Amino acid sequence: MTRRVYTATLLTLAAMLLAGCKDDVFTVPAFVHVDGIAVDIADEDPLSYNMGFYGSDIVAAYVVAHYPGEMSVDTVGLFRLPFTTPLLYNGQADYIELYPAIEQSGISGTLPYYPFYQRIQLKAADSTTLRAGDTLDLGTPTTHYSRYTHKLFYASFDHDDGSVRFDSVFATVNNTDSACTGDGYGELTVGADELTKRFAITGDPFTVSDATSIVYLELDIRSDMRLQVYMHSAYVNGGSEDVIPVMVINPTDHWQHMYINLGRTWAHFNHHATFKLSFAALNTDGTGGKVRLDNVKLLTTNAVL
Repeated sequence: MTRRVYTATLLTLAAMLLAGCKDDVFTVPAFVHVDGIAVDIADEDPLSYNMGFYGSDIVAAYVVAHYPGEMSVDTVGLFRLPFTTPLLYNGQADYIELYPAIEQSGISGTLPYYPFYQRIQLKAADSTTLRAGDTLDLGTPTTHYSRYTHKLFYASFDHDDGSVRFDSVFATVNNTDSACTGDGYGELTVGADELTKRFAITGDPFTVSDATSIVYLELDIRSDMRLQVYMHSAYVNGGSEDVIPVMVINPTDHWQHMYINLGRTWAHFNHHATFKLSFAALNTDGTGGKVRLDNVKLLTTNAVL
């Protein structure tokens, strides 16, 4: 549900722009405000019924406005949430689109549209009437994973999750108060005398046969030390397995949602159809500690909407 607010500050800004404009014609903008974007379960064929699967950290959005008439598309830009942006239009828009953007691999300056999230299209039924000087407050609209998303792996670490495939060094802990979501999370304890402690996702290798596919690892992490992510694969069919580091996740004292692009590392393996993932806790300061993981999922798609 949208709501419309009158903002004196924005009208003052518009008046200042009008006063400083030397042209005979000036268009007073309307404004659109977005508080945030949430991820919700799809109405049909959801990837999971566990709500922890839909945890997210959407930090920005690309805004595109479509107005009546041919070629009336306004690519407004990319904005960090929450935001208020002007639109030089007065009247009923055909629709406004929001493309959710994330910090790829934890890099704050890299904000791509996340291809697994469906773009949000707000049509006339959502009260997309723009009035000069007014602010159309869209609140916190929701998106969901697109129907073209394929789930290769998901571990929630909850007590009823039968898909946990981490090797024995990685324990499942049933603790609702400490988990990111649900009643469980994975915990790895690293002793002060252990420089590196490794663990992996066990079982059959993951298979992605289409070289055009996009592959991401999503996870929630709270860790006392850095965590190295690795990909294991061969360069050609029948070749020997090699191991390439993907990235290092820095320590964090709170649960942090990560979107890790595996595409560049997979390209090093010539997009070989099968691969595995492993991890290493890096106890570089010799103090030891814990690595905690929750909602670990591996996703792929070959369609960008």
